[in-house]
Amino acid sequence: MTSAPSAPTPGDAVPAGRLHVDESGPRDAETVVFLHGGNVSGWMWGPQRDELTDFHHLVPDMPGFGLSNQVPWRSMAETADRIAAVIRERAHDGRAHVVGLSLGGLIGALLVARHPSAVRSAVLSGAPLRGLGPFMSWLARVQLKLWQSAAYWSTMGRGYHLDPETLKAFVEGGVGINPRSARRMVEQTNAGMVSELGGFDGNPVPILGVAGGRESRVVTGALRFFLRAPHAEVRLAPGMHHVWNVENPALFTAMVRAWVAEGRVHPELEAVPPHLLAAPRRERRQGPRG
Repeated sequence: MTSAPSAPTPGDAVPAGRLHVDESGPRDAETVVFLHGGNVSGWMWGPQRDELTDFHHLVPDMPGFGLSNQVPWRSMAETADRIAAVIRERAHDGRAHVVGLSLGGLIGALLVARHPSAVRSAVLSGAPLRGLGPFMSWLARVQLKLWQSAAYWSTMGRGYHLDPETLKAFVEGGVGINPRSARRMVEQTNAGMVSELGGFDGNPVPILGVAGGRESRVVTGALRFFLRAPHAEVRLAPGMHHVWNVENPALFTAMVRAWVAEGRVHPELEAVPPHLLAAPRRERRQGPRG
C-alpha cells in the first residue's frame, strides 16, 4: 500500500490542479462553504442551498470526487489547505462559515485548526476524528473493491434513507469517484486525525460539533475532541442517522442558520450524554493516538 505524502505546512503552496467549485448566492453576503461526505460530492447540499438563499455559497468537489475527480487526493491536510485557498480567493472578505458532514467534517476540523483566520464559524457533523476502529477500517477496505459497482452504491444509499432522486445522484457520484484517491482517503480516515488538531487549542472559531443520535459510538464518542477548542459546543440530532442533511433537511438547515447567523444552538438538538464525552479506559491508559 502506498503511504500518503506528509502533510504540508499551513501556508505552503498546494499542487497544481484546481478544484471544481459551484458558486451561488449574493456575492455581498457572508459566504458559507459546504464540504461533502466521502462517498458523494457537492450535490448533497441541495436542500441547504435552496433554503439559505441569503448567503453566498461555495460548494467544492474535493480531490478525486465529482467534477474534481481528475485532481488527485493526497492528504487530509492538503485538502484543507486547498479549501482555505478557495475561501481566501472567492469568499466574501476572504472568510467563510464552514459546514461539513462526514469526510467534510474531518476536512472542516482541519481547516479550523490550520486556517482559523479564514473561518467565521463551523458546523461539523458525523466526523470520526479518532478513526473508524478496527472492524470499520477492515470493512471500509473491503468496500473499496465494490466502489465501481452501481449496485453497491444503490444498496448503501437505501441504507441512508435517500429519496429516489437523491439516490440516483448518489449512485452516479459514487461510481465516478477516482479509485486511487478513494483508497488514500479511506486509509487516512481509518487512521484518524486527532494528532493534527493541535490548532484547536486557543482557537477563536466558534465550532458546533454534531452527530446523529443513531450514529455509531465511533462518531458520537469523537465529539469530545471538538471541546479542545474554547468556543465549541457539541450536540446530538435526535433520531438521525449519518447523512441527516437529506434525512431531515429542515432541521439540518435550521441548525446551520441558527449557528452561523445567530451564534446559537438550535433548541431541537440534544445534549451529549456525559459517558459519550468521557475518554475510553484504554485511551486514558495509552494517551491520545497519533
